[in-house]
Amino acid sequence: MAAEAVEQLRQGEAYKEEGNRWFKEANYKRALGAYHKVFCYVNGLQVPSDREISSGDTGSQRGRLPKERAEDLRALKQSTKLNMAACYLKVGEHQKCVDACTAALELGASSKAHFRRGQAYAELRNFVAAKTDLEKAQELEPDESAIAQELRKLKNSQLRGDEQERKRYAKMLGGGTDGEAALAGTEREAVPTDQDPAPTGEASDSHSQAEAASSTCVSTSPSAVAEPPLSMAPASAPATVSGTLVQPSVPECLDEASRPQCAVRELTYAWVQSDDDVKIYVPFDQSEELSGGVDESRVKVEFGEWSALLVINGTAEGKPPLGLRLGDFHRRIAPERCTCTVRGSRITLKLVKQVTERWWNLLQRAPL
Repeated sequence: MAAEAVEQLRQGEAYKEEGNRWFKEANYKRALGAYHKVFCYVNGLQVPSDREISSGDTGSQRGRLPKERAEDLRALKQSTKLNMAACYLKVGEHQKCVDACTAALELGASSKAHFRRGQAYAELRNFVAAKTDLEKAQELEPDESAIAQELRKLKNSQLRGDEQERKRYAKMLGGGTDGEAALAGTEREAVPTDQDPAPTGEASDSHSQAEAASSTCVSTSPSAVAEPPLSMAPASAPATVSGTLVQPSVPECLDEASRPQCAVRELTYAWVQSDDDVKIYVPFDQSEELSGGVDESRVKVEFGEWSALLVINGTAEGKPPLGLRLGDFHRRIAPERCTCTVRGSRITLKLVKQVTERWWNLLQRAPL
């Protein structure tokens, strides 16, 4: 029985070599076919335990390899998975590359598995996971120049991606220099100062004079936070004064913003970040209901440390509200410092980071 198992292992090694030849010829599909055959031969192979060896029960079942071949079996499985991952990278099957590398890591530590999985994650725009894997690969092989080069490439890809996002969303916000100014001119946004906020319903004269003509800030209402989920029924305006920036009054910090009780129509948005915060722009030209502007009494907003919810009650009879829920942040935000500002052409959500740093991953739509 052991001889039969050894022959299966030899057949698996032969198919791996065949796959390597196809890979060198850049025939990645045939290489993958050969690599798959490796597991047709070795998946059923087992190595007897020490107890079975001591009792002499090593040949009573089929597929039992001699114990001295255990490392050969493990190495064959891991190297084949790594080679499959390399093929998947070549043919653009990045999620399959991730899966193959994960399977390889289940068989033992491997800098190649982390390196290739990091490359795949970068192609999938999962920059956080890519950075983690590449740094782990560098930890295992600190002198490997290819890993350092890939980390530099990852950073450049992120910077290029941010610039592309800025240009695309600038166009969405109006195009040309005006759109770029909307993204770049963060100093013109109605943002909270580092000073203590004025009491609810009051404002400093300086803020009132500076902001009255251009914007209205809608704060998170205490009732919306304390009694989730957020009501979709029109309500009286939050405790704000028109043209005045009011710091959100949140009785307690929530982990997650609540979900609306009814279905909503999803809003589209653009975003731009600094080391301190992320600004979300929700333009009104995406819907006829919003094109004439939005009164702050129609707006409901809620901030949690890991998600944010924006709901705009509609004016069309029989239609559900418009809404947007964002989550899966890179790190926690500070709900008590976040703001929502209603302007003439858009709503701006400002998400203040608890830790000053640049986020690697993009914002994700959270379930509504």
